[in-house]
Amino acid sequence: MSPKVTASDSEGGRRMRHRATQVKIRTQAARLVRVVFTLLAAILAVGAILVVLRNNANEQNTLVEFTTEVADGVSGPFSLQDGIFAFTGEKAMSKSALTNWGIAAVLYLVIGRLLSNAIAPKGDH
Repeated sequence: MSPKVTASDSEGGRRMRHRATQVKIRTQAARLVRVVFTLLAAILAVGAILVVLRNNANEQNTLVEFTTEVADGVSGPFSLQDGIFAFTGEKAMSKSALTNWGIAAVLYLVIGRLLSNAIAPKGDH
């Protein structure tokens, strides 16, 4: 004879499946947040390097132009022109890019890590 499944057994199984689904979704969401914020930080870092090397980089190149435009677009208060830190004199643009976009990149990494850790399920690793 096979054992009978009671209502409480099926409810427990449903809860376990629901919990497993929730863990999977939260794990994927945390991973996505971390990847997006890391990608934004990388764009800022590469953009800063391209500004520093602008004499050697073809500014008309679509990839160079796209990278620097996106970097300036996602930099927020750390923009290249109106950033928190402003420099004058020789190589002011390079200093501004390295400082403002560098700080923005670090902040994206930190915020991405914090959000990812807040989203990720606890104790299921």
